[in-house]
Amino acid sequence: FTARQALRTAAFWLLSIGHGFALLVVSAVNVHALTHMSAGLGYSLASASVFITLMTFAQTAGVMTGWVIGDRFDKRKVSAACMLMHASGLIALAWASSAAWLVAFSLLHGVAWGLRGPFMQAIRADYFGRRAIGMILGISAAFIAIGQVAGPMVAGALADITGDYRTGFTVLALVAAGGSIAFLKAKKPQLPALKGG
Repeated sequence: FTARQALRTAAFWLLSIGHGFALLVVSAVNVHALTHMSAGLGYSLASASVFITLMTFAQTAGVMTGWVIGDRFDKRKVSAACMLMHASGLIALAWASSAAWLVAFSLLHGVAWGLRGPFMQAIRADYFGRRAIGMILGISAAFIAIGQVAGPMVAGALADITGDYRTGFTVLALVAAGGSIAFLKAKKPQLPALKGG
């Protein structure tokens, strides 16, 4: 695919939406999770940091799992499952009533992030080939950056309005579930139908 041909496919836009929604969630968690756990849930910063550390270890485990299964399973379906893990993790974080919920958040969100992250570039290479992959990734990055910037703003604005992060994280969990649908619908495009473009 040329970059122009890729832009004409539904897959390009669905992958960009799914990836953008993922970064919406990841960036919001990176900015606000520690504050939610300490100020909102009453954990000390030291205790809250333990859950963030656990999330980091889970992310590493996700990356290693992706290394093992990346070429054996449909990356689109794995990415869709990861978005549901992001959503479940956010719900656990938002409504945590005990440390067990925060452990669940750390594991679900961390593994999903580590497993899904590297697939975002790999699936585009699988779908569009290497001919213009740099341009395709660059154009995608311009769109997914919107999610990266918007995530903390959405969570923060809703926290200002409601007084805590529960509503913001719940809304972002729904967005993550929407990202799962985008990945499921992002089927591999066929180049012959696009000749002449």
